[in-house]
Amino acid sequence: MEDLIHMYDGELKNNKNSWLQSSMSNYKFRKNAIIGNLDAETDSFLDDCFYESDVFRGIVNFDPSNNNPDFPRRVIVGRTGSGKTALLKQIVAHGNVKVHDTIEAENTVFEHINNNKFVSDLIANGIDLRAFYKSLWLHVLLVKVINQLYRASYKGFFDFISNLNNETKKPYTPAIAKDYLESYKDNFFNDNVVTEITEKMQHELSGKAGFEFAEVGGKISGESQQKVQRETSSYVSRELIRKQKELIKVIKEEFSDERQQNRVIISIDDLDKSWLSASGIRHDFINALLEAFKELLDIKSVKVLISIRTDILLGIYHRNLRQDEKDQSLIYAISWNKQEIREILDLRVNQLIQDQYQGRQQVLLSDVFNFEVNGIKADEFILDRTMLRPRDAIDFVNSCLAECNGGIELNEDIVLEAEEKYYAKRKKALVKEWKSIFPYIQDYLDALAYVDQEEFSNAQLNQDSKDKVSIYLLERPNEHPDDEFHNNRLLNFEELLKLWFTIGVIGFRKSQALTIYSSYEKHELDITDLNKQFRIHPLFFRY
Repeated sequence: MEDLIHMYDGELKNNKNSWLQSSMSNYKFRKNAIIGNLDAETDSFLDDCFYESDVFRGIVNFDPSNNNPDFPRRVIVGRTGSGKTALLKQIVAHGNVKVHDTIEAENTVFEHINNNKFVSDLIANGIDLRAFYKSLWLHVLLVKVINQLYRASYKGFFDFISNLNNETKKPYTPAIAKDYLESYKDNFFNDNVVTEITEKMQHELSGKAGFEFAEVGGKISGESQQKVQRETSSYVSRELIRKQKELIKVIKEEFSDERQQNRVIISIDDLDKSWLSASGIRHDFINALLEAFKELLDIKSVKVLISIRTDILLGIYHRNLRQDEKDQSLIYAISWNKQEIREILDLRVNQLIQDQYQGRQQVLLSDVFNFEVNGIKADEFILDRTMLRPRDAIDFVNSCLAECNGGIELNEDIVLEAEEKYYAKRKKALVKEWKSIFPYIQDYLDALAYVDQEEFSNAQLNQDSKDKVSIYLLERPNEHPDDEFHNNRLLNFEELLKLWFTIGVIGFRKSQALTIYSSYEKHELDITDLNKQFRIHPLFFRY
């Protein structure tokens, strides 16, 4: 009798599992169904489906002890679509952070210095203003920190600093901090202060040897240029940075107690916007920010986070503005593996199903895409064609859902049609991402189409494919004939391999199951890599 009961229970379970599988395979979606918006600011799925990565947990970790390597990491680096903004949006909601404030670079420092004639004349005459940019950033950062740590009125803050005395035990000199506040007291806490700092410097420097150019818009050279540089650098060091550092010491000593639960994060997240891309001072401006925020690392209750796109940071390093190895302890490089991307999609697919069907059963990506595409499981087909970034994955699934009309189930043809549209969008996104560094990026991507082998080595790739690539590029319009790097790529296939690897459209094999694609830590091919077996990313192999 017991055996019969067990057999009956087993049949019930099998029937139930069969019913669930059948039910999952019959989901039909409206044409406007999505699993979230690509822009974190408008993504209604983000709050409920946020994936807490190791990077996020490190960001909200304020333990300053030596055994916490995450504490000094403040520069969030990632490719377009890697989730930098989403991390920042969730700080207060999911972390042990009391306040999250932001700085809009476009509306503060940059807008002023990019349009100021005095600054423009200095730049035109070859004067190095990186220290000046740093001082402007320091002031903007100080204002935000003071606002969050000193909760009384602005007048109360000025009174507090004024009442500081010269105690020998204090690690700061009150008179220097007081002098800085007095210099800009009227506008210290408003946006006009950037203008005031610049005008005050112009007033102090005007009339000194070599500065006559600023009044007539002329050029200087030689000895006069050196004098202007010395006077400018001396003023910035003496009147701005030295005093700002003293004020930082006051804040650290008087307002920041790491034992308190007053956890503050101040973030800057618009450094990849178009307003900055077109500026000649772009990299100097961002480099100055990277220098400025380090002055605040000793204020343990405040973290200044800088979100920056990988290509922009690499551009700074390529111009020898700073040494990348010295930044390693400060950087969070965002990267995702295939399993993490799957889990992100699982969360979002499940949320969509719950919203549409009001069901309680957990539904995964593999449940909805439970068929094959070109002989591969559909969910694997999708994951293989992302570049392992959340935005890519969300976009591809959204593209699949967009082909539905509420009357048909997801199927192979829908995924293949969606892939064509998704590919076109990803290609445009890559061009936009890399165009400032590689002006001919569109041509380089198009040239990859002439490589007719998905896997190849440089030595074994047939010469016909290489010739077709070269001929195609040589026939394209050349707007910058003196571009040495571009000319090398026209004639040297290895240089193209390096570029294709950097932008992520090819990788090299480490094993049968593992292909290494570009990352922040490994963004260039070494000379020893050129003999390896390469693989074109599945999304970009179009044969």
